[in-house]
Amino acid sequence: PVRLQKKLPKGIGVIQVSRDKSQKLNRRYRKQNKPANVLSFRYGPEYGEIIVCPEVIQREAKKAGQPLRSEMRRMIAHGLLHLAGLHHEKSKKAGEKFGCLEKKMLKEVKTTRN
Repeated sequence: PVRLQKKLPKGIGVIQVSRDKSQKLNRRYRKQNKPANVLSFRYGPEYGEIIVCPEVIQREAKKAGQPLRSEMRRMIAHGLLHLAGLHHEKSKKAGEKFGCLEKKMLKEVKTTRN
């Protein structure tokens, strides 16, 4: 969605990390001692990073019966929403809104790819 684009940093890097590195980052920044599928870090208006762990995402994709590519795309969309300042953890309503925006983003990506 166009409104979200205005809230994103100008530059965004997508970085793949190992399961080990993902767990270390998740423990340090989110106080959760397990590997994360995706983590987002915003360093100001100029730059942000989306950290993805392909090993975790592959396992989740398999469990959901989805191709890795689709699940990876969803995790990057998820990270973008966090970089735009949105959070699903705050309340059930915030989680529902976040989920709807994520689906809308993925639908737009599919539409522009075809």
